[in-house]
Amino acid sequence: MSARSMMKGLILSSVLPVLWACTPTDVGQTATTNSPLTVMAGGETLQGIALDDATSLAVFRGIPFAAPPTGERRWKPPAAHTPRSGLQSADQFSPACPQLQGNHDWYRKVATLFGNPPETIGPLENIDEDCLYLNVWTNNLDSDEKRPVMVWIYGGANVNGYSNEPNYYGDALASRGVVFVSINYRVGVMGFMGHAGLSAESDNGVSGNYAILDQIAALKWVQENIGAFGGDPDNVTIFGESAGAANSATLTASPLATGLFQRVISQSGGYQLGAMMTQADAEVTGAKIAAHFGFDQSVSDAEVISGMRQLDWQTLVAETARAEVGRYTGAVHDGYVLPAAAGKVFADGNHNNVDLLIGSNKHEYYMYQPQDQTREQVEDLIHKTGASRADELMTLLADDLDADIRLAADRVSGGARFLCPSKFMADAIERNGGNVYFYHFTRIRPGGEKILAYHGAEIPYALDTADDWLPADDIDARLTAAMAQYWVNFATTGSPNGEGLPTWPAYTADEGKYMELGDELRAGDELETELCSIIHGLLRERLSAEN
Repeated sequence: MSARSMMKGLILSSVLPVLWACTPTDVGQTATTNSPLTVMAGGETLQGIALDDATSLAVFRGIPFAAPPTGERRWKPPAAHTPRSGLQSADQFSPACPQLQGNHDWYRKVATLFGNPPETIGPLENIDEDCLYLNVWTNNLDSDEKRPVMVWIYGGANVNGYSNEPNYYGDALASRGVVFVSINYRVGVMGFMGHAGLSAESDNGVSGNYAILDQIAALKWVQENIGAFGGDPDNVTIFGESAGAANSATLTASPLATGLFQRVISQSGGYQLGAMMTQADAEVTGAKIAAHFGFDQSVSDAEVISGMRQLDWQTLVAETARAEVGRYTGAVHDGYVLPAAAGKVFADGNHNNVDLLIGSNKHEYYMYQPQDQTREQVEDLIHKTGASRADELMTLLADDLDADIRLAADRVSGGARFLCPSKFMADAIERNGGNVYFYHFTRIRPGGEKILAYHGAEIPYALDTADDWLPADDIDARLTAAMAQYWVNFATTGSPNGEGLPTWPAYTADEGKYMELGDELRAGDELETELCSIIHGLLRERLSAEN
């Protein structure tokens, strides 16, 4: 297997490590012709490469959408890119933004669970602080008809991820009738560190949301330039998984992103709605990070930031991960990028008006549950999750604890972090008139009994990018064809429904209809109603206590 067919990218949850789905082979990613494909975009002449002469499918890789966030631009909002003169080759993916190599060992573990040798997985090798680039797949360069645009925002707990992870190649969806864009954004300490010194520099008196501002800058680039690739800037869908889905929720809640997209697909996100990091919280955490590097209160805030900017990114990323500073990634409700906690923005109906396709997987956390955990440990988890409503949660899960404690732990963890917050967001969007469609992914691949319908398992189905070492049968082929088309249909019209597909009922808070995406495609209703009633009540308590 070639290095580029190896899985690259680790998703870490804010609580537990979580998995991206498996990475595809590099099918269709090598130029088939030497004929030039040029596009004028962003003030530059870009030359892409043809992937399929018969369908005019092409890819443009490594397009800059902002200036390099290096030197004095580290920990600042993305600055405008200065257009380059002359013909610019767009045939190579850009480096990933600074991050660690947790993906190497983690994906080796996943590969072995599917019966593959550890060597199947190779490390991420191309990493650099100059990383604010995007990629475009299209087969609509020569048509006057503008296609829907789908913009992929990668996951990785906001500490890992990159746009050209092969699981995220856009050729399959572009072939189905959209223009596909994948974007990079700063992650980890480079993308989310707040600090009083950084806030003092800011015209808006804020710091910490640089990753979200990167995503907004990329979406503005799409608005200004995607027409040159055959895309319709008035029909943009943002979508992502895990942290990518959480960031999509943040963008939906941000007034700075108003008008930049019309639809959202959220895959196993939702947890961002309960994040409560204020500007003050971010600055306290940033001070702890600075102190870890020896910058304490004996110097001014300005001197701290100056010194931190002189550190190489490798040291910053590695040492911050070792520092015991608490959570330092995730959106900050700073009153500028995010006016309040995302959950409150949605509860109050102050979010951007969008259509929404949202859901989660049946066994999000199963693979992370220790096989030797005790009933007492799981009961403690339930009590911590349930807080003021722990007795209700214990009663609801009593039978689960008697049957299988790993599944019981997975049900409460996945429900609290993914499924129920996703329903909370779905309720808010539906109340404000948006079209909403909910899914529950339940497919277990052949040989996947050890990880079940795991976190990220849906990605290669939705994007049609499964790697050749992932076990698959006819069911997987049919599910892939259906899900990829559902996703494209939704991006096109605001409804996943279309010819040849089972009808996916619209979601309403009253009826709770959803589509099960598994061995069969079938509609259901009232998914985890009791569990989510408890989780939603707890979320509302937290939101009320904060204000």
